[in-house]
Amino acid sequence: MKGLQIPERFTGTLYVVVYSDPASCLYGMMSFQKHNPEHESSNILVGTVEVDIPLDQAGALDKQVEQLRKSKRRIIADATEKAGQIDEAIESLLAIEYQGGEA
Repeated sequence: MKGLQIPERFTGTLYVVVYSDPASCLYGMMSFQKHNPEHESSNILVGTVEVDIPLDQAGALDKQVEQLRKSKRRIIADATEKAGQIDEAIESLLAIEYQGGEA
């Protein structure tokens, strides 16, 4: 896996959008994106801005490693929880005793 390569600067147009779907948990949230949303039914373009900004390259590798570690911890926690649920189901099945008469 190759490390994240962050350029020194970003120069270009950013599109300012809001989400048009009231059922979305993101409804009412404004965001910036690099591509024009004119063909997306879920976004409403409300403006554009031309930018030329320096990007923070410091610690990019450390940030990426920490993000991967957080993902790993979350996956392990989820798997542990599901394994516990399976163990409970197994114990429940093993605890069922046959209480019927002979056929």
